[in-house]
Amino acid sequence: MKKTYLVFGAAGSIGKKVVYRLINDDHNVIASVKAHRGVGIETTILEGVNVVLVDNVADREMIEGISNRYKLDGIIYAVGHCPPGGFTDATKYPLSQLPLQNYKDEIDMHQIGALNVFQCLLPILKDGGCFVFISSAITRLKGQFPPFLQAYHYASVISAEDWLVDGMRHDPTVIERKIKIHRIAPISVDTPFHSGVPKPPKMLAVDEVVDEIARALKSEDVVDKMML
Repeated sequence: MKKTYLVFGAAGSIGKKVVYRLINDDHNVIASVKAHRGVGIETTILEGVNVVLVDNVADREMIEGISNRYKLDGIIYAVGHCPPGGFTDATKYPLSQLPLQNYKDEIDMHQIGALNVFQCLLPILKDGGCFVFISSAITRLKGQFPPFLQAYHYASVISAEDWLVDGMRHDPTVIERKIKIHRIAPISVDTPFHSGVPKPPKMLAVDEVVDEIARALKSEDVVDKMML
Protein backbone atom coordinates (compact mmCIF):
# COMPACT_ATOMS: atom_id res chain seq x y z
CA MET A 1 0.00 0.00 0.00
CA LYS A 2 1.35 3.42 -0.98
CA LYS A 3 2.00 5.60 2.06
CA THR A 4 3.26 9.11 2.74
CA TYR A 5 6.36 9.69 4.84
CA LEU A 6 8.18 12.82 5.99
CA VAL A 7 11.95 12.49 6.44
CA PHE A 8 13.83 15.06 8.53
CA GLY A 9 17.55 15.28 7.78
CA ALA A 10 16.86 14.05 4.24
CA ALA A 11 20.11 15.47 2.83
CA GLY A 12 22.24 13.61 5.36
CA SER A 13 23.97 10.27 4.87
CA ILE A 14 21.23 8.23 6.54
CA GLY A 15 18.26 10.42 5.63
CA LYS A 16 19.07 10.47 1.93
CA LYS A 17 19.24 6.67 1.76
CA VAL A 18 15.95 6.45 3.65
CA VAL A 19 14.39 8.64 0.97
CA TYR A 20 15.76 6.38 -1.77
CA ARG A 21 14.41 3.30 -0.03
CA LEU A 22 10.95 4.76 0.44
CA ILE A 23 10.74 5.94 -3.17
CA ASN A 24 11.91 2.55 -4.41
CA ASP A 25 9.17 0.98 -2.29
CA ASP A 26 6.66 3.20 -4.16
CA HIS A 27 5.78 5.55 -1.30
CA ASN A 28 5.21 9.31 -1.36
CA VAL A 29 8.10 11.14 0.33
CA ILE A 30 8.46 14.64 1.72
CA ALA A 31 12.11 15.53 2.32
CA SER A 32 12.96 18.12 4.97
CA VAL A 33 16.32 19.81 4.41
CA LYS A 34 18.11 23.01 5.33
CA ALA A 35 17.83 25.80 2.77
CA HIS A 36 21.51 25.73 1.79
CA ARG A 37 21.19 22.01 1.06
CA GLY A 38 17.89 22.34 -0.77
CA VAL A 39 19.29 23.71 -4.03
CA GLY A 40 18.75 20.99 -6.59
CA ILE A 41 17.66 18.56 -3.90
CA GLU A 42 15.19 16.95 -6.32
CA THR A 43 18.12 15.81 -8.44
CA THR A 44 20.54 15.06 -5.61
CA ILE A 45 17.97 12.81 -3.94
CA LEU A 46 15.38 11.80 -6.52
CA GLU A 47 13.40 13.80 -9.02
CA GLY A 48 9.83 14.41 -7.94
CA VAL A 49 10.38 14.29 -4.16
CA ASN A 50 8.46 17.00 -2.34
CA VAL A 51 10.91 19.24 -0.46
CA VAL A 52 10.28 21.40 2.59
CA LEU A 53 12.97 23.75 3.88
CA VAL A 54 13.55 23.68 7.62
CA ASP A 55 16.73 25.48 8.60
CA ASN A 56 16.33 24.81 12.31
CA VAL A 57 14.14 22.09 13.81
CA ALA A 58 14.27 24.02 17.10
CA ASP A 59 12.34 26.85 15.41
CA ARG A 60 8.76 25.98 16.23
CA GLU A 61 7.28 28.24 13.56
CA MET A 62 9.17 26.35 10.85
CA ILE A 63 7.75 23.03 12.04
CA GLU A 64 4.26 24.47 12.43
CA GLY A 65 4.50 25.62 8.80
CA ILE A 66 4.39 21.97 7.75
CA SER A 67 1.47 21.03 9.95
CA ASN A 68 -1.38 21.98 7.61
CA ARG A 69 0.10 20.74 4.34
CA TYR A 70 0.09 16.95 4.57
CA LYS A 71 -1.52 13.86 6.08
CA LEU A 72 1.24 11.45 7.04
CA ASP A 73 1.65 7.73 7.69
CA GLY A 74 5.04 8.16 9.30
CA ILE A 75 7.79 10.60 10.26
CA ILE A 76 11.48 9.68 10.27
CA TYR A 77 13.68 11.94 12.39
CA ALA A 78 17.27 11.54 11.14
CA VAL A 79 18.58 14.98 12.06
CA GLY A 80 22.29 15.37 12.72
CA HIS A 81 25.25 17.63 12.13
CA CYS A 82 28.62 17.00 10.51
CA PRO A 83 31.14 19.76 11.29
CA PRO A 84 33.83 20.50 8.67
CA GLY A 85 36.31 18.27 10.48
CA GLY A 86 33.75 15.53 11.10
CA PHE A 87 34.25 13.16 14.01
CA THR A 88 37.62 14.69 14.92
CA ASP A 89 36.15 18.17 15.37
CA ALA A 90 33.01 16.93 17.12
CA THR A 91 34.91 15.01 19.80
CA LYS A 92 38.00 17.13 20.43
CA TYR A 93 36.80 19.29 23.36
CA PRO A 94 36.86 18.07 26.96
CA LEU A 95 33.95 19.53 28.92
CA SER A 96 36.19 22.18 30.50
CA GLN A 97 36.83 23.62 27.01
CA LEU A 98 33.59 22.81 25.19
CA PRO A 99 32.10 25.88 23.45
CA LEU A 100 28.63 26.34 24.92
CA GLN A 101 27.18 26.81 21.43
CA ASN A 102 28.26 23.28 20.51
CA TYR A 103 26.21 21.94 23.40
CA LYS A 104 23.23 24.14 22.55
CA ASP A 105 23.33 22.93 18.93
CA GLU A 106 23.07 19.30 20.07
CA ILE A 107 20.20 20.17 22.42
CA ASP A 108 18.40 21.98 19.59
CA MET A 109 18.68 18.97 17.28
CA HIS A 110 18.09 16.07 19.62
CA GLN A 111 15.79 17.48 22.29
CA ILE A 112 13.98 20.67 21.31
CA GLY A 113 13.75 19.69 17.63
CA ALA A 114 12.51 16.19 18.45
CA LEU A 115 9.85 17.56 20.79
CA ASN A 116 8.81 20.25 18.29
CA VAL A 117 8.31 17.64 15.58
CA PHE A 118 6.37 15.38 17.92
CA GLN A 119 4.06 18.10 19.23
CA CYS A 120 3.47 20.01 16.00
CA LEU A 121 3.09 17.08 13.61
CA LEU A 122 1.22 14.61 15.80
CA PRO A 123 -2.12 16.10 14.61
CA ILE A 124 -1.33 15.34 10.94
CA LEU A 125 -0.11 11.81 11.60
CA LYS A 126 -2.77 9.24 10.75
CA ASP A 127 -4.11 7.02 13.51
CA GLY A 128 -1.91 3.93 13.69
CA GLY A 129 1.01 5.85 12.13
CA CYS A 130 4.50 6.12 13.55
CA PHE A 131 7.53 8.20 14.39
CA VAL A 132 11.02 6.76 13.92
CA PHE A 133 13.73 8.54 15.91
CA ILE A 134 17.35 7.81 14.99
CA SER A 135 19.20 7.87 18.28
CA SER A 136 22.64 6.51 19.17
CA ALA A 137 24.06 3.58 21.10
CA ILE A 138 26.71 5.87 22.56
CA THR A 139 24.86 5.91 25.89
CA ARG A 140 25.80 2.22 26.27
CA LEU A 141 29.46 3.27 26.49
CA LYS A 142 29.19 5.00 29.87
CA GLY A 143 32.50 4.50 31.63
CA GLN A 144 34.04 2.95 28.50
CA PHE A 145 34.98 5.97 26.37
CA PRO A 146 38.53 5.70 24.98
CA PRO A 147 40.77 8.66 25.93
CA PHE A 148 40.35 10.42 22.56
CA LEU A 149 36.54 10.37 22.68
CA GLN A 150 35.39 13.63 24.25
CA ALA A 151 31.72 13.05 23.47
CA TYR A 152 30.18 13.34 26.92
CA HIS A 153 28.10 16.36 25.94
CA TYR A 154 26.64 14.44 22.99
CA ALA A 155 25.97 11.35 25.10
CA SER A 156 24.14 13.44 27.71
CA VAL A 157 21.88 14.96 25.04
CA ILE A 158 21.14 11.56 23.48
CA SER A 159 20.30 10.17 26.92
CA ALA A 160 17.77 12.98 27.38
CA GLU A 161 16.31 12.32 23.92
CA ASP A 162 15.81 8.67 24.87
CA TRP A 163 13.78 9.80 27.88
CA LEU A 164 11.69 12.02 25.60
CA VAL A 165 10.98 9.04 23.33
CA ASP A 166 9.92 6.99 26.35
CA GLY A 167 7.61 9.80 27.43
CA MET A 168 6.09 10.02 23.96
CA ARG A 169 5.23 6.31 24.14
CA HIS A 170 3.31 6.93 27.36
CA ASP A 171 1.49 10.01 26.06
CA PRO A 172 -2.32 9.51 26.35
CA THR A 173 -2.95 10.81 22.81
CA VAL A 174 -0.35 8.44 21.36
CA ILE A 175 -1.89 5.49 23.20
CA GLU A 176 -5.44 6.40 22.24
CA ARG A 177 -4.57 6.82 18.56
CA LYS A 178 -2.38 3.70 18.49
CA ILE A 179 0.65 5.62 17.22
CA LYS A 180 3.98 3.84 17.45
CA ILE A 181 7.15 5.61 18.58
CA HIS A 182 10.16 3.69 17.26
CA ARG A 183 13.78 4.25 18.20
CA ILE A 184 16.78 3.00 16.21
CA ALA A 185 20.07 3.49 18.06
CA PRO A 186 23.15 2.51 16.04
CA ILE A 187 26.72 2.63 17.23
CA SER A 188 29.04 4.54 14.84
CA VAL A 189 27.86 4.56 11.22
CA ASP A 190 30.25 4.60 8.25
CA THR A 191 29.57 8.06 6.80
CA PRO A 192 31.76 11.06 5.81
CA PHE A 193 31.49 12.10 9.48
CA HIS A 194 34.13 9.43 10.16
CA SER A 195 36.43 10.24 7.23
CA GLY A 196 39.27 11.51 9.44
CA VAL A 197 41.20 10.01 12.33
CA PRO A 198 40.84 8.61 14.88
CA LYS A 199 38.07 6.25 13.85
CA PRO A 200 35.72 4.23 16.06
CA PRO A 201 36.74 0.56 16.40
CA LYS A 202 33.48 -0.60 14.81
CA MET A 203 31.19 1.06 12.27
CA LEU A 204 27.92 -0.05 10.72
CA ALA A 205 27.07 0.39 7.05
CA VAL A 206 24.40 3.02 6.36
CA ASP A 207 22.31 0.38 4.59
CA GLU A 208 22.16 -1.66 7.80
CA VAL A 209 20.55 1.28 9.59
CA VAL A 210 18.18 1.95 6.70
CA ASP A 211 17.11 -1.71 6.75
CA GLU A 212 16.15 -1.38 10.41
CA ILE A 213 14.20 1.81 9.71
CA ALA A 214 12.32 0.09 6.88
CA ARG A 215 11.47 -2.83 9.18
CA ALA A 216 10.23 -0.45 11.86
CA LEU A 217 7.92 1.32 9.41
CA LYS A 218 6.27 -2.02 8.63
CA SER A 219 6.14 -3.27 12.20
CA GLU A 220 2.86 -3.65 14.11
CA ASP A 221 4.81 -3.44 17.36
CA VAL A 222 6.96 -0.67 18.81
CA VAL A 223 10.59 -1.10 17.79
CA ASP A 224 13.42 -0.18 20.13
CA LYS A 225 16.60 -1.38 18.45
CA MET A 226 20.11 -0.95 19.78
CA MET A 227 22.57 -1.64 16.94
CA LEU A 228 25.96 -2.58 18.35
